Amino acid sequence: MRFTVRSIYFLVLISTGLWGKGVHYTLSMSEPHTHLFEVEMRLEGAKGTEVVALPVWTPGSYLVREYAKNVQDISARSEDDTVLKIKKIDKNHWQVKGKGSQDIIVSYRVYSYEHSVRTSYLNADHALVVPASVLMYWQKNQQRKHHLHINMPQNWSEITTALEPINKPGNVDFIAKDYDELVDSPLELGNQHVVNFEVLGKPHVMALYGASNYDDSVLVGDITKIIEAETKIFGDLPYEHYSFIFHVEEGRGGLEHANSSVNFIRRWSFNDEKRYKSFLSLVAHEFFHTWNVKRIVPKGVASFDYDKENYLEELWMAEGFTSYYDELILQRIEHIDREAYLEVLKDEINTLESRPGRLHQSVAEASYDAWIKYYRSNEHSSNSTISYYNKGHLLGLLLDIKIIAATDGKSSLDDVMFRLNRDFAQKQKGYTSDDVRKVCEAVSGLKLTSFFEDFVFGVEPLPYDDVFALAGLDVDSTTEKSSYLGTTLRDRSGRIVITSVVENSPAWDAGLNVHDELVAIDGFRVKSSKPDYFREKVPGDRIICTVSRNGILVDIHLTVGFEPTTISELKQIEKPDEHQKLVFEKWLGLPWEAEILDEE
Repeated sequence: MRFTVRSIYFLVLISTGLWGKGVHYTLSMSEPHTHLFEVEMRLEGAKGTEVVALPVWTPGSYLVREYAKNVQDISARSEDDTVLKIKKIDKNHWQVKGKGSQDIIVSYRVYSYEHSVRTSYLNADHALVVPASVLMYWQKNQQRKHHLHINMPQNWSEITTALEPINKPGNVDFIAKDYDELVDSPLELGNQHVVNFEVLGKPHVMALYGASNYDDSVLVGDITKIIEAETKIFGDLPYEHYSFIFHVEEGRGGLEHANSSVNFIRRWSFNDEKRYKSFLSLVAHEFFHTWNVKRIVPKGVASFDYDKENYLEELWMAEGFTSYYDELILQRIEHIDREAYLEVLKDEINTLESRPGRLHQSVAEASYDAWIKYYRSNEHSSNSTISYYNKGHLLGLLLDIKIIAATDGKSSLDDVMFRLNRDFAQKQKGYTSDDVRKVCEAVSGLKLTSFFEDFVFGVEPLPYDDVFALAGLDVDSTTEKSSYLGTTLRDRSGRIVITSVVENSPAWDAGLNVHDELVAIDGFRVKSSKPDYFREKVPGDRIICTVSRNGILVDIHLTVGFEPTTISELKQIEKPDEHQKLVFEKWLGLPWEAEILDEE
């Protein structure tokens, strides 16, 4: 009965013209266990031949995903039910020959069974709708209003989305000002647990799918602190309401939207301190994107082309600075103490410095090539590429300390983010890397041309020692004396196989290859991915690795090396001067003196 009443209401809205000319969708899932969405798309005011298309990617995730591969059973008719000719004209566009000035109705189904924040997913229990992967656009009318009516299974009761509802309190009809807003508004459908709360005078909703050991009040309290801390940087909340969608099942990942985010977290993350901090870091990251990416927008994605890659070189700032702030925000709300936070920074440094790709790819190049490299890694990627998340994080850190030091604590990276929001987001202008440099210079009074040339557009080693010294920090590096081969070994059904080889390592220099099966070392059979015999060796020893390569046994002679140098500790120096203390305290908002625990 509920289905019938809502369907009738939808038809009334169309027939009375209450919604006005636009694009109207009906999204149904009559047999959710088949993982097939049923879509009906009405093109109001269509004239003659029209073209509809499904995007090949979704904003925020820089990879062509070819959503059209999941479309089936497409057909078209006019408003008087005359069957219309529809044909596919390329991989993601369909052409419909209309009938005079009658509306065109396109019907199709979409198979949706890839569980990620970037793809739609439907099963008997619930649905996650990522609109770019399900709802086609009218090629020449993306700026019209888009209306969405949802027919849910009878036993489903909740819809969570940032889209504006029309028929309160039923909330099965929604409106978007254009296709961009529709694409930017995922929907969770089913019987998810919904918690409403208010922060800074604005409504927020938290929708959790999946049973777990979370506590509503704890989540609301911690998420509220994150919202307040991040809003303090930018000045105010840029939306009227916000939706957090959480899938509490497996994996970890998120995708940002202007007024919402989708986050995947492991089921038992809430009573485990390490996992819970990881969860809060994810929330802080995706929420920071509310400003940085969704409103402070790189020029390359200031307007979207849904048919192909949209190239940009600023992901080092868009994602990297956001990664810097996600951990810094946890430190500011006291979910990470100083020792744990310095440990986070140490790990970020070691991640970059252990990657030979840092010598070959700049962070601007990594941003530009995200479409073909970041999401499509292979066994050689660590030797030739870096992560713009990782190096961008470190650039944000170094710039923050440099700005604080140069201004005697009067300004920080917070002021850079505030100005980018004021001068670009609020004026609806896209920015470039050069704009970021100019804002950093204006805030700090420093000349940063060389810094950007060397570390953003170049591959020069990052100046950790010099910058950390400004905040009274010392980098303690150690060289491990343990033996080093330079390979990653994996046990494949009892076969020990090389899955990666580090550039300029002993294995690289000797000619060991990915896919080689390591059979023996010095004639002793290798039975695990951590061979006991190899651990007996010391740097400088000569060994013979016997490998099976394409079914032929080959002996490779090599010299055992040293483990690469790593940072073992990032710590406060013993005798800082007053300026170093000031920089440290302005940076972390903590007194220089660490707590001293009495030993008993």
